[in-house]
Amino acid sequence: MNEGKKKLGAKDLIVTGIFAVLLLMAAMIGGGPFATVPTLTFYFPIGAAVLAGPIFMLFIAKVPKYGALAIVGAVLCILGTLTGMHWGMNFGFLVCSIIASIIAGIGKFKKPVLNLIAYLVYCIGPMGTYFVFFFNRESWISFMLKKGTEQEYIDKMSEVATGGMMVIMVVGTLVVGLLSGLLGLRLMRKQFIKAGIAS
Repeated sequence: MNEGKKKLGAKDLIVTGIFAVLLLMAAMIGGGPFATVPTLTFYFPIGAAVLAGPIFMLFIAKVPKYGALAIVGAVLCILGTLTGMHWGMNFGFLVCSIIASIIAGIGKFKKPVLNLIAYLVYCIGPMGTYFVFFFNRESWISFMLKKGTEQEYIDKMSEVATGGMMVIMVVGTLVVGLLSGLLGLRLMRKQFIKAGIAS
């Protein structure tokens, strides 16, 4: 039985939980400063992709099994819901993590190209809330006002919400995600394997 089809054990679940927290911290450290500024909030997915690449690659090397990434997505979704994040971001994390797991699993979590594509898909997750904002703005605003977001923040955010900004967000996230993912693969190859952290 290949690694990708083995069931998740107790140790795997513990490691998965730890990496879910690490990936969340990477997103908050890299993207958080942008999210607090209404005119820069659309750069959150770009910032969130900066630090997570090496963590993501190490995670799928440590737990190369179907379901692990889905659990990460579920944890991020739950934590996001509990902290009042828009459902689009929470749902985006969950769905993209599941799709990423499927993509990486096709190569039994050992194919660098597929793992890189999986990471890019994972990076799309946080954009869910912004896609809702662009395509169903009234619904987004209503939801966030109920969650306590100030009208002034939303007004300033709306001022920079152009089609060009959406392109910058998507392309920027994919480019940064690509670079971060490649760095992760490089570290896996030269450092993690040498140190015996991953096989």
